[in-house]
Amino acid sequence: MNDFEEMIAKLLNSDSKDIESVNTVKDENGTAVYVSLKRKEFLCDRCRKPMVLNGTFKRALVVPDRAFENIRVFIKARRYRCFHCGNSRSDIGHMSPANKKASYASIIEIMDLLKDPHMTFKAVSDITGIPETTVIRIFDTHCHIPRIRLPEILCIDEVYTKNSDYKSKYSCILYDFRKHNVADVLPSRRKDYLHMYLTGIRKEERDCVKYLCIDMYLPYKEIALTYFKKAIICVDSFHVVKHLNDDLNRLRIRYMKSYDPSSQEYYLLNRFRFLLLDRSVDLDNKARFNKRLQRYLNYRDLLELILSIHSEIRTAYELKEEYIAFNSSFSYEEAQENIDILIDDFIGADIREYEEFVTLLRNWKAEIINSFIRIDGIRINNGVAESINETISLIIYITKGIRNSERRRKRIMYSINKNGFNLR
Repeated sequence: MNDFEEMIAKLLNSDSKDIESVNTVKDENGTAVYVSLKRKEFLCDRCRKPMVLNGTFKRALVVPDRAFENIRVFIKARRYRCFHCGNSRSDIGHMSPANKKASYASIIEIMDLLKDPHMTFKAVSDITGIPETTVIRIFDTHCHIPRIRLPEILCIDEVYTKNSDYKSKYSCILYDFRKHNVADVLPSRRKDYLHMYLTGIRKEERDCVKYLCIDMYLPYKEIALTYFKKAIICVDSFHVVKHLNDDLNRLRIRYMKSYDPSSQEYYLLNRFRFLLLDRSVDLDNKARFNKRLQRYLNYRDLLELILSIHSEIRTAYELKEEYIAFNSSFSYEEAQENIDILIDDFIGADIREYEEFVTLLRNWKAEIINSFIRIDGIRINNGVAESINETISLIIYITKGIRNSERRRKRIMYSINKNGFNLR
């Protein structure tokens, strides 16, 4: 056999020795490949008696055409019958699922491509030459992902899902903190749906969850107290810091709007707002000449100018830095000892933009303290969720949401966990 015939045999999941002939015919639609198989002897699966030839038939099979453009494969197959028990079979059962046109090679390639979160069903269709509707049908048929057992450390977060067939703007994502994978994808984060979902999980399994990390969405806390009675509830520190930064930014905007747009104060609060909010900035960078201010300044100099605009801006910034230092360097025991002092500092500052943050610290104090607990040297947080959420958001964006919620669930979990493919 030549290389072309060897490739055809591989695409048909066959040994080249089993193929009698391969003939090609080119036309305006591409290349038609006609394959004839050698006659075989079969024993009946039921009674183990010899089967006899019972006619021939032609079967068109869909194969991936990455190696060959516009290829169509037609198999001359044989049907065998057992006259002792009436059982029958064909000699192409190893090439494709029963009564399906897609070859096993096509199915494997499609499912392999769909592990990539950048791949859409349309993109896979373009690569393989298989219609998009067939790609979707293959994915729905061969991707089987049952609910994964709840992990000991469970993180809960959500992603925005547009065009969902479920009446909810957000899908709820359950993450395994240790394994860094997705435990499940729920079509809604609404309290009634979470009640229904968790009611279907045995209490013994729910009681195995030792830690539960959530953001400050109140229904999550209520659900946690109802269904995870043995779990320690933690608030993700990222969301607390983000809330604080948002409050500081609102204060910045209030003061900026109080000045004329042509003023130096407005310029500083608008152009260099990142100095108040972004701690990753190197404040001691090399000084540069600022044409507006007519002097050499580095970022630390500019920050000091911003803080000098009003004492309340300085106080708000220092409180933000105080909380971030508390969040980043304190131990669990130190957090227990110092959080009330921190709350008092915020109350004493009497900054109206921080009133909501003070309420947050009071209402979620126990959960914030619990977030300082370390497992294997790492604080419990939704960092794994935030990184995976980027991949999930990418999938949702490039697929325009995947309206079918079950298909969306399987697509997300298959792309991230890389398992769930069943060839049969």
